[in-house]
Amino acid sequence: MINQTIVSPFPGMTSTPIKEQDSLSQYISTLNRNKKNPRGLDTRFGIRKKGQQLFLESQQINTLALIGSHDSATYNTLILAAQTQQRSITEQLNAGIRVLNIRVRRIENIFAIHHDSIYLGMMFGDIVNEVWKFLRRHLYEFVIMFLQEEYNSERCTMSECEILENRYIKIYGNFFVQFWSVEDTIKEHRGKILLVRGNNGFGLCAVSLHCDQLNLWKITSTFTRTAKWNAIATFQDKIFNANSSESCYINYLSANGGIIGPNTIDNKFWSDIPEFLGTGLRPGMNYRMIKYFRNPKNTLYIVRADNPLPQLLDKIVISNYE
Repeated sequence: MINQTIVSPFPGMTSTPIKEQDSLSQYISTLNRNKKNPRGLDTRFGIRKKGQQLFLESQQINTLALIGSHDSATYNTLILAAQTQQRSITEQLNAGIRVLNIRVRRIENIFAIHHDSIYLGMMFGDIVNEVWKFLRRHLYEFVIMFLQEEYNSERCTMSECEILENRYIKIYGNFFVQFWSVEDTIKEHRGKILLVRGNNGFGLCAVSLHCDQLNLWKITSTFTRTAKWNAIATFQDKIFNANSSESCYINYLSANGGIIGPNTIDNKFWSDIPEFLGTGLRPGMNYRMIKYFRNPKNTLYIVRADNPLPQLLDKIVISNYE
């Protein structure tokens, strides 16, 4: 039996010993007892809130599978084609999501949260405060945050990195980790936000992970939802190929098809021809991934989803302990 003491990442807060084998057995037992009520895990047991607490201090980040949200802050928009999430940031973290995709627009030397030209009703500081409060309550967790610039800047005299470092990092100090490696141990980053450069901007102030990723998001008459799923499955299979040696992989379950919004594609049953009317309905991407997901355990594998189902969250979280 391993009796491991984890040091609190926040000064002045006491650390408590974790009897790791006992905790792991209890964790898996609780999940197995409640498979018929997976949503209840959020409120009754809070299992996913503290899943990282059970990781060994010496374990490297590149041995983990993590669930991430795509365009994480869109839950308040009334435009369904743009609403990729239905949970708030705090609710996502409580549900077990540990990878966020935050898109910011520079306005008057601060960051507003955007989806393309759509202002999402919050500022970057609002999101950071939510993550900070979560990590204060759950000292052993860490959150990976992909940051990218979105839409045109307006009335700015500072670059995105100058804003990040002067408006936010100076306030929160070492709560942010700008440059890190997937080979780092979990012990190094408990209680922290690990910044990653997204698709645009932040190249000088956040690490670039250079992950192999699949992001085929546009559903059309020629690239159907069946084709989307086949690409997802093939990409995951590639990770298990003996010749695959990337340090991390990102598999996007998310997609959009105009009036066919993200939640419909990921979580509804459907048929390609004709849409909604055919027989032999197929489950959405999130449903399919519940059964298909495998954890390679020798690389960082991030599954990024629109409004992931509780069953998918459980599947990925618990895979790190099986």
